Amino acid sequence: MVKTSEIGKFYYFFPQTVAIVSVAKNVMPAAWHTPISAQPPLFGVLISPKRYTYALLAKENGFTINFMEHDQADLITKIGSTSGRDIDKLSQFKIEYCQADKVNGIILSNSYAGYECEKYVSAEYGDHFLVVGKIVLIHYKKEILKPEGYVDEKKVSPILYFGKDRYVAIDPDTLVIHKRK
Repeated sequence: MVKTSEIGKFYYFFPQTVAIVSVAKNVMPAAWHTPISAQPPLFGVLISPKRYTYALLAKENGFTINFMEHDQADLITKIGSTSGRDIDKLSQFKIEYCQADKVNGIILSNSYAGYECEKYVSAEYGDHFLVVGKIVLIHYKKEILKPEGYVDEKKVSPILYFGKDRYVAIDPDTLVIHKRK
């Protein structure tokens, strides 16, 4: 194994799911996002203070997280290579959406699931802020779930970001289910 102290952007942890963050009527892709707690239901996203989305979050009570499929890679690249400061991404890219019910954000019509998150806490970590939201409402397409209540790997192909505008999908035939002892 090679060692280096020149850390750079440390892309070694990819692939990572990418989601679309919405604040007001602005959208931004984010690969740095994570569930944080089940009780209360907390979800975090890391956003650079240079981003227009961060400026909007400073003024708003919450945000949404939209989970997309691999076939949306082109749209995600377009969204990520433009700024809501300069264009209306929803109009420019003909993005269909509905208004969130509990926060000032949107749920994308072509997402398979979305979270509405009330802002819970925000803290600076290096060159990004971790913005944590309490999930107050979940939107999902009923047909993506197995009867047991979890996402069916044969019905959803989540988009995975591999760094540097490269996206990959998973092969559901590689799923292995291990039994805990």
